[in-house]
Amino acid sequence: MSSGGGRQDHRLAVEYETIGLMGTNIDIDSLDSIGRLNWHVNDLGLDSIEIGGSLGVAAEAGLMRWGSEEDAQNLIDEIRAGTELGHVLGDGAVSVGKKYNIERVPAVKGQTMSAYEPRSIKGTGVTFATTPQGADHTCGLTIRAQVNHLDPTQQKDASLNAQLNMAGYDTIGACIFAGFGYAATPDGVVKRLLKARYGWDDLPDNILQALGKETIKLEREFNKRAGFTAKDDRLPEWMTKEAIPENGSVFDVSTEVLDHIFDGIE
Repeated sequence: MSSGGGRQDHRLAVEYETIGLMGTNIDIDSLDSIGRLNWHVNDLGLDSIEIGGSLGVAAEAGLMRWGSEEDAQNLIDEIRAGTELGHVLGDGAVSVGKKYNIERVPAVKGQTMSAYEPRSIKGTGVTFATTPQGADHTCGLTIRAQVNHLDPTQQKDASLNAQLNMAGYDTIGACIFAGFGYAATPDGVVKRLLKARYGWDDLPDNILQALGKETIKLEREFNKRAGFTAKDDRLPEWMTKEAIPENGSVFDVSTEVLDHIFDGIE
């Protein structure tokens, strides 16, 4: 929702993740309020998902009132002013949780979850847990997978397939939204793109997932050298115990699935 030239125009469209994290997440239900807060976050060059997560944990810590645009704006002003509190907030939800000893932090590998509930869409929960990039919704959503999203036994293949495809798209530099346009024949499109760019003719079938496998393999090796272990491929423990009020669901995909989802590519 950035507005050029420094104009504080709050009438621009607000993206879904922003509405989720800077709205529902902190009990703010006014699009005008969300738009105003988001303008300031954009102006600071920060991510509305991560700062929305920071504000939610801040509310949990008693630093702001739930549903208060004024309090949320005051905290964003702390970031702008570069205060000690502002640095903690600007560093993200995990930083706020550590500072104020808050357990209920929705993050994996230091990255705040986007506006998808992993206890209801459990395949996306598997992606959040296992992707090398942390809780990143661009790494393999399973919302369109033809599975029972509440059944913990049906999520492994859905997540793996989505993660391989998205890593493949990332490798060729394709926008995530472009993927929806040629998902029906991804190999044909990808092969034509690679041939046009590099002149390659003899490419294997299922090239998109082949690229995805190589990409994830490299990313996981980087993480391994950086000190990440299987213990980092987990959702926050409280999500495995605290049920969603609407359906009583917790994240209960087995650690066996999380630990072995990439066995076939390594």
